[in-house]
Amino acid sequence: MWYWLLRAGAIAALKVFFNLTVEGAENLPKKSNFIIAANHASLLDPVVILAAIPRRIYWIAMRTLYRIKFVRWFIVRVEAVPAGRSSERLVDLLMNNKSVGLFSEGGVSRDGTLKEFKTGAALLALKTGRPVVPCAILGSYRALPRTEVFPRFSSITVKIGTPLYLLKEFEDVIDDIRLQEGTVRIRNSIKEMIYVV
Repeated sequence: MWYWLLRAGAIAALKVFFNLTVEGAENLPKKSNFIIAANHASLLDPVVILAAIPRRIYWIAMRTLYRIKFVRWFIVRVEAVPAGRSSERLVDLLMNNKSVGLFSEGGVSRDGTLKEFKTGAALLALKTGRPVVPCAILGSYRALPRTEVFPRFSSITVKIGTPLYLLKEFEDVIDDIRLQEGTVRIRNSIKEMIYVV
């Protein structure tokens, strides 16, 4: 219940203060759960994705965030999965028809530019066969850069890309080359949405 209440509040606030628009919602798989992979330029991004994606998403949250009282309250209510030994938990969620999400850069970008990606999304896709839905968040860095405390009123857009399918690996150890290839595909898809108008 908390998830949907928080989502309704996020939609209202982001539309009023940041003119939130969502493009490509039709790309979300209708007959399967999926993995959201998004860029991370602002502390606003988790709330932005919460508002933009009309499906229940289980997110990875950095363990350090649990030390911040309000942030802890929020991530507990949305049932985020603590980072660290999260891979097995996320695989279990995916295999039980739940959708999961990751900010693939592994942290907030210091200057708003796209950083190199961690391999988490590709690893989950290769282990479960679930599609990766790339999401590009534009405008959140202008609205609330990492170094600021108070947001500026700037438009934010979420672009939802075409799902990427990586063939499921049935081996216990995923081949590094396939893992890197999948990660590059995911990053390139998001990069194109950010930098191509």
